[in-house]
Amino acid sequence: MTDISKIMIMTPIFIMLLVISFNALRSALGFGRMHSFILSVCVSMLSVIGIVRYLNDSMEMILLPYAALAVAILLLLLFSFIGRSFKGSKDRLSNRAGGKNITEMNDERLRR
Repeated sequence: MTDISKIMIMTPIFIMLLVISFNALRSALGFGRMHSFILSVCVSMLSVIGIVRYLNDSMEMILLPYAALAVAILLLLLFSFIGRSFKGSKDRLSNRAGGKNITEMNDERLRR
């Protein structure tokens, strides 16, 4: 892989990790904006460095947990996107029924 392609692949991953870790540090741990930003930049940089080094077959023991963290965050982001898209389709289907479940619809049919 060339250096330019690595940069093009790793830049969006870095930005996603930065945003996710910033929001997590700020909301869950209650850090201020500046502290959360500095820590999230460090974590994101170490995560991306860990992924790049792992892909080049040189494993550094310090960077391995950050690479695992990056992969875990990206998988959680993917799963939450998939879950939201399926939940949205379920809500759209339930709105067509007028918000009534199947038993209520059957009861109305029996009453008629």
